[in-house]
Amino acid sequence: MIPKIIHQTWKDKNLPDILQKIVNHNKNLLEKSGYEFKLWTDDDIKILINKHYPHITMVWDAARTGVQKGDIARLLLLHHYGGIYMDLDILILKDFEEFPGLMDLSQDKFYLSYEPEAQTVRIYNKNDYLCNAFMAANKDNEMIGYCIMHIYTLHQRFNVTIMRKFDVFGGDYIKGIYESYLSYQKDCHIIESREQIYPINDPKFNNLPTSKTDWDLLRLRNYSDRTYVVHYWIHGDFESKNLLEDFKCNPNNDVHEDVYQFFSRLYPDNAKLFNQ
Repeated sequence: MIPKIIHQTWKDKNLPDILQKIVNHNKNLLEKSGYEFKLWTDDDIKILINKHYPHITMVWDAARTGVQKGDIARLLLLHHYGGIYMDLDILILKDFEEFPGLMDLSQDKFYLSYEPEAQTVRIYNKNDYLCNAFMAANKDNEMIGYCIMHIYTLHQRFNVTIMRKFDVFGGDYIKGIYESYLSYQKDCHIIESREQIYPINDPKFNNLPTSKTDWDLLRLRNYSDRTYVVHYWIHGDFESKNLLEDFKCNPNNDVHEDVYQFFSRLYPDNAKLFNQ
């Protein structure tokens, strides 16, 4: 069973304005259905590690980036508590209860999906790159437990050199375990339709076949009826870092308009190119 807990992580309790607005929207939509939102800081995760996963301490301390720590934290949270993990830049459009065929919370399953095809073909030269921005699982899920143990094993074998890849324990790491150990596949469900969870590609791209459509969706928010989650690809450790600190939402705007304004400031050339 997957409990109605939504886990999210940030370095501290002070969220940037645009991320807080997204979270508030999600809470307003789902709290009435019994979902609990939990925001975990780096200090909270370190306490969890010290108490329940002490063998991961050296790996956590060796992490070079927030991405690496976030990738470890989401696995620990889902394994220890169960529930749904979502990046803070994910907007929920509809109550999960409206899509009973997509995720069955009564099952002991590990749910995740693929990144949008256009950007993964461009970046990784393949169309089946798993994304860990949105995942759900039962407490003590066996596959996630192995993912955590293998993090320890890899660190023991390669020490800090394992951290040279910035997303070393991200979606591709999970996919490798999924493909290598057939016994875990019965406990894992990959949601095939990108349209349902990842309807837009990263707005930083301006030369994908989907770039114009992606910016139209950001501006017009006319998402498909099959879409219930939108991942905005706000890179808090990288190109969005400074703007996240400076950007203030307009209280008269809805969340979609503020997100669009955020990206228009972050990528002004793209906004001008695709909105003529």
